[in-house]
Formats: sequence, C-alpha cells, structure tokens
Amino acid sequence: MLKRFFSCLFLFGSLALGIYTVLHVHFDPGKIFSYFLAPYYIVATAMQYIWPEQPNEFEKGEVLNDWLHNAALMAITSFQNFFVHTLVAYSGAGLLFKFGVLPDSMAAHHLPFWAQVAIAYLSFDFMFYVTHRMGHEIDFFWRLHSVHHCAHRLSVLNASRAHPLDLIWRRILPIFVTFQTGVSQEAFILSGVIGSVLATITHMNVRFSFGAINYIIGTNEIHRWHHSNKIEEAKNFSVFMLWDHLFGTYVNPPDRSRPARMGLFNENFYPTQSYLGQMLIPLGWKKMKARQAELEAQQHRQTGGGAGMHHGTSTPHSLSAGVVDSGGTASAPSSSIASTA
Repeated sequence: MLKRFFSCLFLFGSLALGIYTVLHVHFDPGKIFSYFLAPYYIVATAMQYIWPEQPNEFEKGEVLNDWLHNAALMAITSFQNFFVHTLVAYSGAGLLFKFGVLPDSMAAHHLPFWAQVAIAYLSFDFMFYVTHRMGHEIDFFWRLHSVHHCAHRLSVLNASRAHPLDLIWRRILPIFVTFQTGVSQEAFILSGVIGSVLATITHMNVRFSFGAINYIIGTNEIHRWHHSNKIEEAKNFSVFMLWDHLFGTYVNPPDRSRPARMGLFNENFYPTQSYLGQMLIPLGWKKMKARQAELEAQQHRQTGGGAGMHHGTSTPHSLSAGVVDSGGTASAPSSSIASTA
C-alpha cells in the first residue's frame, strides 16, 4: 500500500509540478528545461539507485554508449525546436485550414486552452503509436528501431538510446500531424511537458506499483513488456494506453511483474554496446542476418537438427524485423557492424 501511494504521488506530483512550471514561466522553453525538466531528470535518475527494480549492473561500454546517444538527442532536439518554430510560422493554424481545405472555424485554436492540450497530446500520442508500431512491424524501420531495443533493462539513460533517423522520423511526423489540428503553440508546449514526464517514467528502473493506472498510462511496469524478448509480449506501443486497447496490442500478464528477458531476439553479431556499430546498423543489417543464419545452421548441424531456433519457433518478425533473445544461443562475438558491413 505504501509503495502504491509513493508511486502515484511521484506520478501525479511530477505532472502537477510540470504543469505549474509551464504556466508560471509563461511557456518559455528555456526556463521550462532549467526549472523543471533538468531537475526532474536528475531526480528520476537518482531514484534508480535508491529503489531499483533491477540491479544497476552496467555492461562494458554501456555508459559511454548511452551518453553518446543522449548527446545526439540534444542535437536532434535543437533541430526539432527549429522545425516547430518554422512549422508554427508558416502553418500555425494547420495547413488544411491555412489553404482553405477546411474552414478555420474547425481549427482547434478556437477551443478552450485545456481542450487544445488534450487534442495536442492525443494527436501526438496516436501518431507516436502508429510510427512506433511501424518501427516493429516493417523491416526497414526495425533496422533503425532495433537500436533502442538492444538494451537489457530499462533506465532513464537508455531511454534515449536510438538511431538518429529513428528519432527524427518518429518525432517529426507526430509533431507535424499534431500542428495540423490547429492547436496553439502554448498548448503544444504544455502537452509536450506532460508527455516528457510520462515518457521518463516509462523507462525508470524503479520499483513502482501503479495498480489500475497501468490500464491507462504506459508506466515502467507496462513498458517492460514492450522490451520483452518474446514477440508476443513486445507490445504496448503508446504512452496513453487508449490506442493499445483499441488496436489489441495491450499486454500486462497478471501472473508476472516483468518479462524473463529484455533485449533482441538474436543478438549474435549485433553491436549491443557500440555506438558506431549502432549508427551503421542499417548498412550492415543484411550481412549480420546472413552471419546469424550461418551460425544457426552450424548449431543445427552440431545438435543433429534439434536446437536450431530460439524457443523452438520461427516467425517472419523474429527473423527479419524481429525482437529478441539476449542469451538463448551459443555465444558469438558481438562485434561492431562497422567491421561486418
């Protein structure tokens, strides 16, 4: 009961403090980051060492790799802010309204402010669901998104582990669609802070307990299943779980608190802790898959045909676009894709 109380207090307290800060500094992005987001990230990171869900045991190269990813995120965020300012300047009320395709009276900026915030958040999260699911189910996008899934546990630091191209397209498209609803820039900023609070919680390595809230918000208890090495468990694509409920991708097994493994279905020859290798993964993907298939065939021959596949199954997703087993096969060098491309 105490853990549930503390978990909910942190969630709703963070949201309340974030909203208050945004309104108090009059939507100034720099002040929002300095007064709220930066301290929030520091507190969230520190909590992982005070109350961890999994031991904070870092693999060789993991910390450097994730810091490089965070540095890349900062650069991409700067580009994103430029994109948002340009978008607002040329189509702040939405292109469909600007060019008369739809009457301006239908634009969201005519609605009360909090209705605009809700529209902005739901629009962005829906497009996040769409692009995120595409990242898992379309081979080309999975080559990029697999970088995020090669981590073996959740943490605030590896929440930003992602290929830059994956980050850019899964941010820019939702932002573009959101602004076409005609919401104000202020509503978008506040919805973004709300999203940042929730997205950080999804990756916190903290022993939270949210109970029924897990059916509404993709907390870290829910997001762990998204990082499962079993394809049937690697769902929960949104942060606001409405979309997963609607499209049948909500996963929350009642008999277990987290998946047995997190990571990739087949990590052989995958650069799990090499930043350069992860940047080059799209170029070396086919060669890596060929080497994995060769190793698997060799194991199949050595065992007389009895242990070739992980978990004894094979699906198109697991072989071409698939998520994950971080240790189900005989070991092979996780060398950088840079050396295999």
